[in-house]
Amino acid sequence: MMIGRITHYNPVRKYGFITTNTKLGAGTVQQQYFFHQSNFVNGDPVLGAYVVFGLADGIAEGKRVQAVGIKLATAIDIEVTTGANALTKAGA
Repeated sequence: MMIGRITHYNPVRKYGFITTNTKLGAGTVQQQYFFHQSNFVNGDPVLGAYVVFGLADGIAEGKRVQAVGIKLATAIDIEVTTGANALTKAGA
Protein backbone atom coordinates (compact mmCIF):
# COMPACT_ATOMS: atom_id res chain seq x y z
CA MET A 1 0.00 0.00 0.00
CA MET A 2 1.05 3.56 -0.70
CA ILE A 3 0.13 6.82 0.97
CA GLY A 4 -0.53 10.09 -0.83
CA ARG A 5 -2.58 13.26 -0.86
CA ILE A 6 -5.49 14.16 -3.14
CA THR A 7 -4.20 17.16 -5.07
CA HIS A 8 -6.91 17.41 -7.73
CA TYR A 9 -10.53 16.29 -7.78
CA ASN A 10 -13.33 17.03 -10.24
CA PRO A 11 -16.61 16.10 -8.49
CA VAL A 12 -18.64 16.50 -11.69
CA ARG A 13 -16.54 14.02 -13.69
CA LYS A 14 -15.65 11.98 -10.56
CA TYR A 15 -11.90 11.69 -11.17
CA GLY A 16 -8.78 13.18 -9.69
CA PHE A 17 -5.12 12.72 -8.90
CA ILE A 18 -3.22 11.52 -5.84
CA THR A 19 0.31 12.86 -5.35
CA THR A 20 3.01 10.91 -3.52
CA ASN A 21 6.36 12.20 -2.28
CA THR A 22 9.40 9.92 -2.25
CA LYS A 23 12.77 10.93 -0.84
CA LEU A 24 15.59 10.36 -3.31
CA GLY A 25 18.98 11.33 -1.98
CA ALA A 26 18.80 14.94 -0.82
CA GLY A 27 15.69 15.67 -2.88
CA THR A 28 12.08 14.61 -3.17
CA VAL A 29 10.38 13.05 -6.19
CA GLN A 30 6.66 13.61 -6.67
CA GLN A 31 4.45 11.24 -8.65
CA GLN A 32 0.79 11.59 -9.55
CA TYR A 33 -1.67 8.74 -9.94
CA PHE A 34 -5.09 8.98 -11.60
CA PHE A 35 -8.12 7.77 -9.65
CA HIS A 36 -11.87 7.47 -10.21
CA GLN A 37 -14.33 7.91 -7.37
CA SER A 38 -15.57 4.33 -7.92
CA ASN A 39 -12.19 3.10 -6.61
CA PHE A 40 -12.85 4.49 -3.11
CA VAL A 41 -13.43 1.83 -0.47
CA ASN A 42 -14.69 4.20 2.23
CA GLY A 43 -15.86 7.78 2.11
CA ASP A 44 -15.68 10.20 -0.78
CA PRO A 45 -12.67 12.04 -2.20
CA VAL A 46 -11.77 15.25 -0.37
CA LEU A 47 -9.25 17.67 -1.83
CA GLY A 48 -6.15 17.72 0.39
CA ALA A 49 -7.01 14.49 2.22
CA TYR A 50 -4.41 11.81 2.83
CA VAL A 51 -5.29 8.40 1.41
CA VAL A 52 -3.92 4.87 1.39
CA PHE A 53 -4.12 3.03 -1.94
CA GLY A 54 -2.75 0.37 -4.23
CA LEU A 55 -1.90 0.47 -7.94
CA ALA A 56 -3.38 -1.40 -10.91
CA ASP A 57 -3.03 -1.26 -14.68
CA GLY A 58 -5.07 1.43 -16.41
CA ILE A 59 -8.44 0.32 -17.77
CA ALA A 60 -7.98 1.64 -21.31
CA GLU A 61 -5.20 0.24 -23.49
CA GLY A 62 -2.03 2.29 -23.25
CA LYS A 63 -3.10 4.08 -20.05
CA ARG A 64 -0.73 4.33 -17.10
CA VAL A 65 -1.25 2.66 -13.74
CA GLN A 66 -4.00 4.08 -11.57
CA ALA A 67 -4.88 4.18 -7.88
CA VAL A 68 -7.30 1.50 -6.65
CA GLY A 69 -8.62 0.31 -3.28
CA ILE A 70 -8.44 3.89 -2.02
CA LYS A 71 -9.41 4.70 1.54
CA LEU A 72 -9.10 7.81 3.63
CA ALA A 73 -5.96 7.47 5.75
CA THR A 74 -6.18 7.20 9.51
CA ALA A 75 -3.47 8.29 11.93
CA ILE A 76 -2.52 4.61 12.27
CA ASP A 77 -2.17 4.22 8.48
CA ILE A 78 0.10 7.25 8.32
CA GLU A 79 2.23 6.10 11.25
CA VAL A 80 2.66 2.58 9.87
CA THR A 81 3.28 3.69 6.28
CA THR A 82 5.58 6.66 6.67
CA GLY A 83 6.52 7.34 10.28
CA ALA A 84 5.53 9.76 13.01
CA ASN A 85 6.49 12.98 11.20
CA ALA A 86 4.65 12.22 7.94
CA LEU A 87 2.03 14.95 8.17
CA THR A 88 4.44 17.74 9.06
CA LYS A 89 6.92 16.76 6.34
CA ALA A 90 4.34 16.06 3.62
CA GLY A 91 2.85 19.53 3.84
CA ALA A 92 6.24 21.25 3.70
